[in-house]
Amino acid sequence: MRFRVFGDRASQGNLMALTERPENPPDSGVPVQVLAGSSDRADWQLRFFYPGSREAPLCGHALLGAVQALDITDGLIETGAGILQVRSDGDIAEVNLGPRQMLETDLSGFSACWLGLMPGNIHLEGVYSAGKAKLCIWVDSLQALNAATFNLPALEEWNQSREFSGYVLYTEHGGQLYARATNPLFNLPEDSACGVCCSALPLRMGAEGSNVMMGFPGYHNRVYLRCSAGDIWVGGRVVPA
Repeated sequence: MRFRVFGDRASQGNLMALTERPENPPDSGVPVQVLAGSSDRADWQLRFFYPGSREAPLCGHALLGAVQALDITDGLIETGAGILQVRSDGDIAEVNLGPRQMLETDLSGFSACWLGLMPGNIHLEGVYSAGKAKLCIWVDSLQALNAATFNLPALEEWNQSREFSGYVLYTEHGGQLYARATNPLFNLPEDSACGVCCSALPLRMGAEGSNVMMGFPGYHNRVYLRCSAGDIWVGGRVVPA
């Protein structure tokens, strides 16, 4: 079973699939495959595999796709990142990634040129985590965000000794948030819709929540965020692919 997650339309969003084996062949064409199994601590256990069968503790969009595939309306999921609460209503699924935390991380030596930008274009907000730790980088304009390129070897080398799994660049334009994400440690040059990245962003959310547009260059993917009792919930539309 294949689903697209976070797309405004059925042809958009991040692709995921359920698998019967703990693998994801390099030529599968699916960014993340999910193996679902029984758990003695939750309703299901989920394992996440990137192309080349490299396993990750958690992938937000793949988890939401699995919630729909397994028809979970309200339950608990065991992942490598812990036990997570999930919900679904119609074609919308969401997951509670817990409270956002800032991690003390040495950011010295980072170069804006690894993003194809000038130092004045960016500000390193810091490493934040809700589900998985990400380096959050504010970009001064949508034009600069669109111009960004990722020097994956340099980013991966600098990333190796630090306690976070990827980078998320974000900006505001016309009252709307836009973001791009990369994860060189898992050989993901650009993630078109990453709920875990968006959950890490140091945003102030009111009762109505926020949404972040991803999927450069068109930004057709929408990641919903809300804060409830101090926890960050991430959700989006999930449709069969």
